[in-house]
Amino acid sequence: MKNNLKLLIYTALMTAFVFITTSIIKIPIPFTNGYIHAGDMCIFISGILLGPWYGAFAAGVGSMFADVLGGYAQWAIPTLIIKGVMGFIVGYFASEKRNQKHILASALGIWFVSLIGFVFSIKGTDVHFLATNVDALSGVDNIVAAISKLNYQLLGVAIIIPLITVLFYLLKDKYGITFGQLSGMIIAGLWMVLGYYLAASIMYGSFIVPIFSIPWNIIQFVGGIVLGFIILAGLKKANVSYVSLHHSHL
Repeated sequence: MKNNLKLLIYTALMTAFVFITTSIIKIPIPFTNGYIHAGDMCIFISGILLGPWYGAFAAGVGSMFADVLGGYAQWAIPTLIIKGVMGFIVGYFASEKRNQKHILASALGIWFVSLIGFVFSIKGTDVHFLATNVDALSGVDNIVAAISKLNYQLLGVAIIIPLITVLFYLLKDKYGITFGQLSGMIIAGLWMVLGYYLAASIMYGSFIVPIFSIPWNIIQFVGGIVLGFIILAGLKKANVSYVSLHHSHL
């Protein structure tokens, strides 16, 4: 009974932390109506500490209320789903029971499919038609230049993400992060990028406008992992973990 109460209290706290870290600092994303924030850090921590289901609740509900109260109510439902799944993914893969080969294959698969889809979306878009039909952008020359620059950014993403993954892997033991936890954060981050891309494509009626948010969303979740490493290292020293919350006999 006490253990269930403790878990519910931590879930409520993490939901509030997700809301606060998403709401306090907002950096607008060029060419879109979105923004980047530090909320992913708390989402990663929620999944690792609370497990897949409670982590999904904290991630989805906390992020949803940040949109509703922050002037982005139209994004409330997509955010609830995307961030909720994000929290679930982290909690699922963070479990020590997961097979490492299964985890690695999932991460590489999501990364590869996402990258291929983004590249084909760019190549299949008529920028002159877009310039006259999308209010979010203005000027054909500006759009052509932006897309050309974005091609190089996506190429950089294809190279940088595996390198960053290797770097995080080398640092994980220093911060007390397991392979499953690291993989869960990376897979969840890639899902978030893909999920918001698809949601925005439906909302804008265009597969090109949301592409401009991809590099920023990648920066957001990579930054969330970096901050998550630091916070999780501190929580480990304080003996706060998934096991202590779910199997305590206090």
